[in-house]
Amino acid sequence: MRVRVPSEDLQKIRLQAEKDYPNETCGILIGPIIDKEKVTGIYPCRNVQDDYHGEDPVSFPRTARTAYFIDPRDLLRIQKEARQKDCEMRVIYHSHVDAGAYFSEEDQRIALSEGKPAYPGVSYIVVSVKQGRAGEAALFDWGAEAKNFLKYEL
Repeated sequence: MRVRVPSEDLQKIRLQAEKDYPNETCGILIGPIIDKEKVTGIYPCRNVQDDYHGEDPVSFPRTARTAYFIDPRDLLRIQKEARQKDCEMRVIYHSHVDAGAYFSEEDQRIALSEGKPAYPGVSYIVVSVKQGRAGEAALFDWGAEAKNFLKYEL
């Protein structure tokens, strides 16, 4: 079962990515626990990568132009609200600035914990934003057999 992202939500993600350019954008989609394919809410998040980079550039060498870090307060708020609605995280999305919609080594590194998905059952969307205009978007799901994230068209 693959998550179905409504076209209006994908359009909201694209607009957010253009607004946040030249930095990466990020956010979360939620859906009902009883329907793993459905998305019922979109939550734009604050990319706090620059804050962490400024405090500790050794541990966080990238800026918000080439990385995202969802504000932990946003993550907690969204998870709490999702539980109250009998929902769960369905998709984590972000953009790539002046690059394609691929799942980078860095994306994989932060999506995994000990070689397994950090958020089991959660898909990822990457949107390409080149020169301020959102382009290609792709969905990535964990392939248990491949032990890797596999790309799917939206």
